[in-house]
Amino acid sequence: MKLQPIIRVKLAKFREDYELQSVSDGIAFERFANQIILSTHQPGAFSVDDFLLDAVCVGGQNDMGLDGICIKLNGLLIHTLQDAKDIFEKYNKADIEFIFIQSKYKEKFDSGEYAKFANGVVDFLGEDHFQPYNDSIKEWLDIKEYLMSDQVMMRWTQSPNVRLYYVVMGTWEESPHIIAISQKCQKDIDSLETYGDVSIQYIDTSSFKRIIDENENAFSVVLNVIDTFSLTAVEDVENSSIILCSAVELLKLLASEEGLIRKSLFDDNVRDYQGDTTINQDILTTIENDPFSFVLLNNGITIVCDEIGSGNRKVTIKNPQVVNGCQTCNVIYEANKKGIDLANVTIIAKVIATRSLEITNSIVKGTNRQNIVYDEAFEITRQFHKDLEDLFNALAVESGVRLFYERRSKQYINNPTIKPFEKINLRGIIQSFVSVFLSEPFKGHRHESKLLQEYRNKIFIDTQSKYPYYMAALIFSLIEHEYRANAIPKELSPYKMHLCWLMKEIAAPNAPTINNEKEIDRYCEQLKEKILDATVWAETLKKACHLFAGAQTEWISEKGASYKYGMKDSTEFFVHLKEHVRTHQELDAVDEKPLQYRGTVIKTGIDRNGKYYGFISMLPDNIFFHEQDNPGLSFSNLYAHEVLYSIKKDKNGNEKAIEVALI
Repeated sequence: MKLQPIIRVKLAKFREDYELQSVSDGIAFERFANQIILSTHQPGAFSVDDFLLDAVCVGGQNDMGLDGICIKLNGLLIHTLQDAKDIFEKYNKADIEFIFIQSKYKEKFDSGEYAKFANGVVDFLGEDHFQPYNDSIKEWLDIKEYLMSDQVMMRWTQSPNVRLYYVVMGTWEESPHIIAISQKCQKDIDSLETYGDVSIQYIDTSSFKRIIDENENAFSVVLNVIDTFSLTAVEDVENSSIILCSAVELLKLLASEEGLIRKSLFDDNVRDYQGDTTINQDILTTIENDPFSFVLLNNGITIVCDEIGSGNRKVTIKNPQVVNGCQTCNVIYEANKKGIDLANVTIIAKVIATRSLEITNSIVKGTNRQNIVYDEAFEITRQFHKDLEDLFNALAVESGVRLFYERRSKQYINNPTIKPFEKINLRGIIQSFVSVFLSEPFKGHRHESKLLQEYRNKIFIDTQSKYPYYMAALIFSLIEHEYRANAIPKELSPYKMHLCWLMKEIAAPNAPTINNEKEIDRYCEQLKEKILDATVWAETLKKACHLFAGAQTEWISEKGASYKYGMKDSTEFFVHLKEHVRTHQELDAVDEKPLQYRGTVIKTGIDRNGKYYGFISMLPDNIFFHEQDNPGLSFSNLYAHEVLYSIKKDKNGNEKAIEVALI
């Protein structure tokens, strides 16, 4: 089929980047379309989450007529039940949107195919399901059932919205048959009395190309302005201005033709939209009740772009990026959705035209000086991650294996020699490390913010070796490659993290503690040699798949068929898997030592019984230790020194430090 040139080039690059040269054009286009459409909802989601694309592509046998499914919870694309639980618990609210995609690698809009798609959507959203469905759709149904549970429904911000996208590489000509099917689909969804707005989009060649351009911010917008004046000249800044414009005009920049906020505008913001915070509620109150004062009370927004053109009270902005003012922009967008009049709301915008990345980064830092709570956006700014990035770069040269730590979002976007499968980000590193070296693959697929919170005192500690983080990432990257090459059975796809752990455990069992730098570095060097030996890797992978399949069969046989779907998250199954591996590998059971932590002693003292005690720095609360739990420990030289320790709970469930030792 003859594609529009830009789409053809983008599809070819997508196939190369994701190693899809061996699949059919239709399947490759389905995956491509799913990525493009969903990127309008959360830019960069597929570079952050290595599992997302596989999860949303549900096309195949028993697919209910659906090629793509995704659920957006509180503005984030999710794809696992655990993701849904983590994000719901974090925000304690549920703003839900169901997204369905059907894409056809053909030029004709077919009413028969579209009817199957519409019927599948209604079947999925209903309480009862009449069509057969595959395991991929089963996972989405499990997420849906959780979001429909009483505990979550009580925290719904509104009834869940539904979006349907029908993508065909032809020209949309207002087919009355397809429009009629859409009307019936909307009526059927309304009759369920559960869902809110239903949006149906017919995506043809021209609109698909426009979406691609908008995802890359490759578009221009013309704003009618109230006033404008130029700023002083700065080196590497082509032009800069302060403009005053109505919030109604700003919506031209903020919203796409489909009515979605252009999330890609905010890629360079330090934080995403924070929702109904006190500050954002105050902004909305001013817009609604005192719009004329808005320009006096609000600091405005900052836009960096490639070019600015002005004249006749119009400003043309090419390829914009809002680097400060994400909260203001989102509140204005939400106010418009609620029908609030924006005609009297005036915005101050600083617009800077530059192609210098250094200047853009300086502007981001300079316009975001407010105190911000700790989260994953700021973890990567620590020296630990800069050193880890350097290690990846050095080992890519030394070993010849191209694997790079993309510490910052889109860090390598302008380097065409680095493919997506040659990069790993914070999410991939923390998930693989927790799975491989902390031996908890049943938690390894969880959201990075949740993992950072849970393991904050165990990982990314400045004095730890960086080598095991690299090795975990390397194993994960190689496993991903095997999945793309269809060398691993597709039914094992949900258990990637278990396979990563198995590869390490089979190749080099009984790793030393991660806090002993010399020992763990020596171990990682030996592990790397085995992992990068093609013959050893192939044998180990074959054995890992065989052992996992055997443990899975035993587990289902013992527990029952219903336990098949709970293994990924099950601690109990992982214990079973470890025993299965030890038995069939003829390994002796090893007493697993408690995980060691690092910290600084911030206080020592003597209690009323004349016994020494102290506190070690730890987040969120410092941890207590006592002489009676640490016999032989000299307290006279502990204050302000770093120590290693393990944690034990007393009979009341309170944590305390044991086995405290000076480093």
